[in-house]
Amino acid sequence: MLTITNVIATLTLCVALSSCVNLNTKEVNNVDNAQWDFDHQVQFIQTTLEERNYQLEMIPNKRVGFGRLSAFLLRKSYVLCGGYHYKVEMIQGIEGFDDKLAMPNYIHPTLIANIDCKVEIDAKLESGL
Repeated sequence: MLTITNVIATLTLCVALSSCVNLNTKEVNNVDNAQWDFDHQVQFIQTTLEERNYQLEMIPNKRVGFGRLSAFLLRKSYVLCGGYHYKVEMIQGIEGFDDKLAMPNYIHPTLIANIDCKVEIDAKLESGL
């Protein structure tokens, strides 16, 4: 009788702990693996933060410079939002003009930006259209 009570108590404790683990996890619709854009030769991670709100993370490599990464960022933002009127918020990874001269062996961080596609919709709502 004592062993059945111990088994039931242990199972109840396990179920309670496993259910508490998932209470505070925020569900984010994202692709966990890196994707590859063959046109720009850029590796990137796209995360959907909210509806029409994304985070793009462009992973630098030796063959692709900052110019190509930033051009990819703008073109990918255009595709994600379906046109113009989007907002790009840079999080990290901006390269200065003299960075390569001052620090030739410096490994630049990943270029990360948040893309907000709601700008046009918000503007139309404010104007009353």
